[in-house]
Amino acid sequence: MTQKKEGLLTTAHQVLEDEIRSLQNLRSLINADLEIACKMIMECKGRIIFTGVGHSGHIANKSAANMSSLCKPAYFLHAGEAAHGDLGLVTEEDVVILISNSGETSEVLAILPQIKRLGVKTIAIVGNVTSSLAKACDVALPIGAEEEAGPFKFAGSSSALNTMALCDAMIIAITAYNGLREEDYLKAHPGGAVGKQLKEKHN
Repeated sequence: MTQKKEGLLTTAHQVLEDEIRSLQNLRSLINADLEIACKMIMECKGRIIFTGVGHSGHIANKSAANMSSLCKPAYFLHAGEAAHGDLGLVTEEDVVILISNSGETSEVLAILPQIKRLGVKTIAIVGNVTSSLAKACDVALPIGAEEEAGPFKFAGSSSALNTMALCDAMIIAITAYNGLREEDYLKAHPGGAVGKQLKEKHN
């Protein structure tokens, strides 16, 4: 029993160490392209639309919610559903952020031509900057996850973590640049423990 417990802890530590290294690699890749992406978002007259499928879709959904509460109206568009009518959500004034670790996700690539025909500005968040998606978008941001964490190199872990971290970094950088105040955030987040804390502080 003791040996099994030590095995669990050893693997858990390995996963965390691998993910920490992966995040450090992402930090080293942050450059002027992130500023370009941020400016595209800040200058957008429409909405910011995040799209993806699988793990990337979950992160896209979370990031859209995060952006909406902090700095700019944003929506999640499931790349699979987009080809069946939901693409009508996109207008020429929007910016679309397409997330795919491989940069070759078929559902994402399938909707890209129509998005481009609208004249929409596009940001790719990818694991492979030489991928089809990265090459087709106006700017491509690498997530910097060279391999997944732990003993299983096929299960999404470091790639998902880095993608979420990159989206968080971009969104919060824009928010700080715009000078968001706690009172402003309270308008979008009046509920929950955070809303209660801010209400008590500012009322």
